[in-house]
Amino acid sequence: MWLTFRATFIRNFITMKRAYPWSFFVGHILTGVYLTLFAFLTYHYVFDQSMDGQFQSYAETGDYLSYVISGALLYTFSVSLLMIVSRALITELREGTLEALLLTPSSRKGYFLGYLSQGFMRMGIEFIAMLLLGALFGLTFSNVNLLATGTVLAVFITCLFSQALVLGGFMLQFRDTYLTQNTLFILMGLVCSITFPIEYLPQSVQWIGLIMPLTHGIDAFRDVFVEGAGIIAVRESIYWLIGLTIIYFPVGSLFLQRMERTVLEKHFG
Repeated sequence: MWLTFRATFIRNFITMKRAYPWSFFVGHILTGVYLTLFAFLTYHYVFDQSMDGQFQSYAETGDYLSYVISGALLYTFSVSLLMIVSRALITELREGTLEALLLTPSSRKGYFLGYLSQGFMRMGIEFIAMLLLGALFGLTFSNVNLLATGTVLAVFITCLFSQALVLGGFMLQFRDTYLTQNTLFILMGLVCSITFPIEYLPQSVQWIGLIMPLTHGIDAFRDVFVEGAGIIAVRESIYWLIGLTIIYFPVGSLFLQRMERTVLEKHFG
């Protein structure tokens, strides 16, 4: 597994250095930048720096800017991670290297972990850029609980990685990345409490948000990073993330294995 991990990491690192310009990095954080600017302008010139009691009741905070900007921060992070992992195999198919990959006894775990680990380098830069931008526009995190934040992010990333395996299976199924990933990302933007609490949505729609790791990741992240809460205070979100991981990981792994066999039979005989 570790040989595959190392080879995938080095290959993707070289590819990132030589093939992707800075515009690729900027394009990844643009959605978060737009959400941050929209929140700042809306709060100051539409809401007149005042939120009603219903928002404070649902969001459990009156700090609208920190609420939205922290949501934009984690949304940008989630989109990057999902894209990096889920597009791995279909990119191999498009580049003509999938057959060689599938016919070798290389470890799938090492392959995907190599992709994810190398992707962290780019996601780390994006995360810091968004964090600095957010601080300029009103994000407050002076009470950040570092230990709880690290724990929440570790559980959240594991859950998101599992969801990315399922998404990757659908990409191979439909031979498409654009419609598949963007449908999910739009849905996440609407139902995952990024700019408003999920309680504003109709009851018949809220369940979609509940099966998304991003909803629970954002809730926990806001509490530990913005409010400085401890891990006990966010245990419900942690339980949700662990539960979703238990469901998504085996489903995604089996789905990808099935799609690998289908792709081999259809494309390579």
